[in-house]
Amino acid sequence: MCGIVGEFSSTVDVQVIRRLTGMMSRRGPDDDGIWTDDHVCALGFRRLAILDLSPNGHQPMLTPDERYAIVFNGEIYNYQEIRRRLEQEGVRFRSSGDSETLLYALARWGTDALAMLNGMFALAFYDRERRTLLIARDHAGIKPLYYLRKPSGLVFASQFDQLLAHPWGADLDVSNTALAIYLEQGYIPAPYALYEDTAMLEPGGWLEIDAEGKVRQGRFYEFPAYREPDLSGHAAYEAVDNAVAAAVKRQLISDVPVGTFLSGGIDSPLVSAKIASLVNEPFKAFTIRIAGDEMDESADAASYARQLGLQHIVADITPQHMLDHLVEMLSCLSEPLADYSILPTYLVSQVARQHVTVALSGDGGDELFWGYARRFSRVIRSAEQFSQPHLVRMARYGAKKYLKIGSATHDIVSRTVGERYRSAHRFMPIALARSLFPTLPEWSSEITLFDFDDSRVDHVAQWLRWNEFVGHLTRVLLKVDRASMHHALEVRVPLLDREVIDVATRIDWRTCLDPHAEIGKQPLRQSLARHVQQQTLSKRGFSIPLAQWLRGPLRPLIEDLVLPASDFMGLPVHRPTLQRMSREFLSGSVNHVNALWVLINLKLWSGNRVSSATPAGI
Repeated sequence: MCGIVGEFSSTVDVQVIRRLTGMMSRRGPDDDGIWTDDHVCALGFRRLAILDLSPNGHQPMLTPDERYAIVFNGEIYNYQEIRRRLEQEGVRFRSSGDSETLLYALARWGTDALAMLNGMFALAFYDRERRTLLIARDHAGIKPLYYLRKPSGLVFASQFDQLLAHPWGADLDVSNTALAIYLEQGYIPAPYALYEDTAMLEPGGWLEIDAEGKVRQGRFYEFPAYREPDLSGHAAYEAVDNAVAAAVKRQLISDVPVGTFLSGGIDSPLVSAKIASLVNEPFKAFTIRIAGDEMDESADAASYARQLGLQHIVADITPQHMLDHLVEMLSCLSEPLADYSILPTYLVSQVARQHVTVALSGDGGDELFWGYARRFSRVIRSAEQFSQPHLVRMARYGAKKYLKIGSATHDIVSRTVGERYRSAHRFMPIALARSLFPTLPEWSSEITLFDFDDSRVDHVAQWLRWNEFVGHLTRVLLKVDRASMHHALEVRVPLLDREVIDVATRIDWRTCLDPHAEIGKQPLRQSLARHVQQQTLSKRGFSIPLAQWLRGPLRPLIEDLVLPASDFMGLPVHRPTLQRMSREFLSGSVNHVNALWVLINLKLWSGNRVSSATPAGI
């Protein structure tokens, strides 16, 4: 696990890349490296040593003839299989890690090698003879990769703020499209980024640029929006159990200490259970406790730890922690991200890093196995009604609302299922957003995340899963990467293993979700039941009581940061609406916590950007 940066242009300055590499020191405290071909390419690297701790794992890594060079952030879990194949073709390796295997795989097979990889990664691969630079990102977007493209070339980096600190990033304009996405969704998904000329490479995507500036792009993996299921019932439970066990075993490979995050839910306890079945000594598991709050899962986590024989380490979180770590927490965000569960993620990562260098988590289970049961179920139960014309559905709802006739609910008034589901993900309701920001840009027609107009239940159910995987999961993974890598902790996600994903996409959704009882993740629950006698049914999430804290000890964030604002990133705000929203929230009459946190986060991030992200301040 590491950080990468580089430039491909006719004006490349290795000293700039050296400075940008220094910005990633927390991602990779163990080693660093700079390489240039003295013509068009410079690569920078910071290393967190996980496999092959010797100097043989140093990057940038080159083939002996120095034709090919690579910088690579992440882990390739099936690298030994690929390595054996390369050895059969005559390759002789100098190291025992996955970086050299990846280098030779790309040299031998080009972009075809990407589809062979089972892991998490962001990489840049340079061919000195052809003068081409290839960048690529793993199938699920576990590791981040951004780029800034100008007519003179391309800069790439693990952190968005590195692009802004490059000389090309000094005078970029805010992207109205990206800003509109952030204000509504609380994050900016690939391929968008906050400034013009910048982008996040899409999961499963690659981009290649040559010395003439010609660009080729492609995808080696796309999560299916629909796949005809061929697994259900007991066969599905067995397939999931086997796939998860195999994934956990693969992801335990390490030359440094490994632990696990442990919540009171299903996903991370299952990962922990599989670990406990594979190792012969007490394994460290890390949990956050929010004393006295209904969101606290530490008691359930402690029960799991006792049943599994884990060495359980619990850390407390309070509003004072939020105050003490707020500035540092925002400094780990290289772009605005309004997922406030980053605080417990930040703190559990900090605690874990005192004991281990690698931690396994349960991220991905909700998205793959219909774990957001309540919001999935509500849409699925109303799906068939979307076969009726929109005006008919509006009339039915009006009859129920005003005449008390029928049983229609507000769920059916949206024009499409996609539009209905988009409303479930808004941090800021559209009416409030329009009132707050009269000049707010329209939602771009290029954004297709919620473009779905179908009423067939099976297709709706699978599209909901697709939407969560390509949308919401991105925000989760960005949060985990930022919080963990700030503490030089590698977090692995076995439930996003290629084998687990392949099995999940073959399963009939009814095997995973009961939309009437609103219980999801049945295959994961069945698998966990093989290891523990008791498990939780309710889903509380990995979160904090932010609304309560913002009305109390964190109230100055509203009064001193939000209320005086006349604009957000140059977008004028309607101050009477801002004041009304704040009054309603602070009085407790309306819970605007998500909308306020979007604004607080944006103000804090932009203030930090102005004060510290210029090239001279690196």
